[in-house]
Amino acid sequence: MSFFRDLSLPAATAGFVAVLVGFTSSVAIVFQAAQAFGATPEQLTSWMWALGLGMGLCTAVPSLILRQPVMVAWSTPGAAVLATAGLAGGFSMAEAVGAFMACAALIILVGATGWFE
Repeated sequence: MSFFRDLSLPAATAGFVAVLVGFTSSVAIVFQAAQAFGATPEQLTSWMWALGLGMGLCTAVPSLILRQPVMVAWSTPGAAVLATAGLAGGFSMAEAVGAFMACAALIILVGATGWFE
């Protein structure tokens, strides 16, 4: 299998470091956003789990298929906007999650259809 032929310690180490840096930078901001909206410990755990699983799958699957490193841009700026909105007040957790999901759907739509090329 070509997967094992392509696997090396330097490649695995470089991938681990890239994901670690990307994940930890997002974790701090997502944590701040969750706290700003008064997330329960269970909600905070869910957000961190989703961030880790989502980032892991979105990076690993394309990398394995394309047989080259692929890093996925994560919405750290979007989480920063959520944190700011939560601190400003006037928005509920449900409104923040809904807005984030609506933006994600629009980003997927634009990426999948090739708009703005």
